[in-house]
Amino acid sequence: MKRLPFARYVCCLLLVLFPLMARATGQIADDVVIDGEVWRLLASPLSDNDSICNRIDKILPKEKNWSTGNWDGFVGSWEVVDSCLYLKEVIVAMWDEHKRESYELVFDADTLKTVLKEYHTEHGILAGWFSREKLIIGRGELVTYVHGGYLRNHEEELVTTIKNGRIIHQEHWRNRKVMEGWSLSEAGLSKTCIEIINQFPFDLFPELDTVRVIVHVRNVSLTPDGHFEDCDIFFTWMNTKQREEDPNHPIIVALKETMRKMYPWEVVCLHGKYTVCAPTGGRGVAFTLLLDKKRRQKAQEG
Repeated sequence: MKRLPFARYVCCLLLVLFPLMARATGQIADDVVIDGEVWRLLASPLSDNDSICNRIDKILPKEKNWSTGNWDGFVGSWEVVDSCLYLKEVIVAMWDEHKRESYELVFDADTLKTVLKEYHTEHGILAGWFSREKLIIGRGELVTYVHGGYLRNHEEELVTTIKNGRIIHQEHWRNRKVMEGWSLSEAGLSKTCIEIINQFPFDLFPELDTVRVIVHVRNVSLTPDGHFEDCDIFFTWMNTKQREEDPNHPIIVALKETMRKMYPWEVVCLHGKYTVCAPTGGRGVAFTLLLDKKRRQKAQEG
């Protein structure tokens, strides 16, 4: 097999990885008007369905100003009427090379009905292709933010269930930050993981001197005053790829005890629950850390 020069190898690797990294970037949210008030739709109904996205894309300019924060190069503008979600406009980000400035093109529902005619109604284009449980619609300041997709929470949120473009269930919540502390936010996660590794009792697990495990943590629950209560943990042995999920496994028990000793944790109240993680989409925000001798030494070095 012919070997690629190192520079070409790096370029090829980046071409493979870049779409994945870009997808992990926080995305611009669509606007949605509800009872005359503007909210932010923490999803993209236009990108949710490949057929719809491709049909929209065909009538838009090819020279869209794509960015990592707007993967498709366009966003939707929506309105809720009689509990139904209607597409009012598609707004396309453009770039004027001559003037060296950005601008927008707006495609209204009358223009879009040529490609979405089966969804066109007197109120606009019904998002009949779109269904989602626990879809979050938010407004106000950010309470949590994770730099990926729509993983964020606003001060005020509607948690909705949409079926074929119709809202069939909705809950109204007010979120808030309760106290500062060990954080799993974008800015604080690295420091928190280093502290977990620093406090983890490696002496009880000599096998970690030669074998690495990758730990996955999610659904962290806290007391209102910042004490760790519980979380879901599983880990994988990197040498055998064996996955450990038993909550009574000594490493899992030790990890939870380590997190329990750390105080205080940053507390936010989201959807009526005290947590450090944003339960966007009902999945919870997960994080990973590596446990091994090398990682321990790096953490101790600061």
